[in-house]
Amino acid sequence: MKYELGPLEAKLVFTLEKKGATLFNITDAKEILGCSEKVLRVVLWRLTSKGRIQRVKRGHYLLIPAKAGYKTKWSEHVFAFIDALLDEYYVGYWTSLSYWGMTEQMPRTFFVATKKRRRNFNYEAVFIRFVTISPHKFFGWTTETIGEQEFRISDREKTIVDSLDLPQHVGGVLEAVKGLAQDLDWNRVVEYTDKLRNRTVYKRLGYLVETLGLEPPTGIVERLQRNISLGYSWLDPTAPKKVIKTNSRWRLKININI
Repeated sequence: MKYELGPLEAKLVFTLEKKGATLFNITDAKEILGCSEKVLRVVLWRLTSKGRIQRVKRGHYLLIPAKAGYKTKWSEHVFAFIDALLDEYYVGYWTSLSYWGMTEQMPRTFFVATKKRRRNFNYEAVFIRFVTISPHKFFGWTTETIGEQEFRISDREKTIVDSLDLPQHVGGVLEAVKGLAQDLDWNRVVEYTDKLRNRTVYKRLGYLVETLGLEPPTGIVERLQRNISLGYSWLDPTAPKKVIKTNSRWRLKININI
């Protein structure tokens, strides 16, 4: 169904589009329209019901781009506004694997790591999923740009470590495996694993390095081996809990084929 815009609705939308604004607040809208707060709230409600804007937090809205003639990926627009929406965050997990070319998959979920719990929401075709992590895990990002907009994203090494820490947010361990073939700073990988404080990550990482026949610098495998725990862990907690075999060296229950 096609919805026509009223004069004030059209003025707000077209002015924001002309400015290239994706995220705006009530003050921005009031300055553009020069109307009373009561009228403004009606305009915002109508635009929301027509699918042209979306409320993402109190007093803040996203402008939904018109689909006609729209040629860029929806995820690129999420990169463009995420930094304005959040103070402490980094784009991570499956989204980062895709960004760094570590997977051929194009996930429809956009993963964002935060220290504070936030409500997930949909932005047109993209589901924005906030992953709340402990403060000691909040590190290892770099700043990238799309157009003129900067955003924070986990670097390659943190992307690998995060993927093995919470594989449910990357589609399973097999997706993380694809990134291990990249040119990684292995000392940084181990340093990040140390800071993460999850001994299962040492196990998964060490097992995958040896199984895939990777050749990290001397001493890396030994550093991983020294930090594993005695109990057995699942190689992939997202896969069926059916043991194919056990690996005593890395104290893992193998439930997927690599």
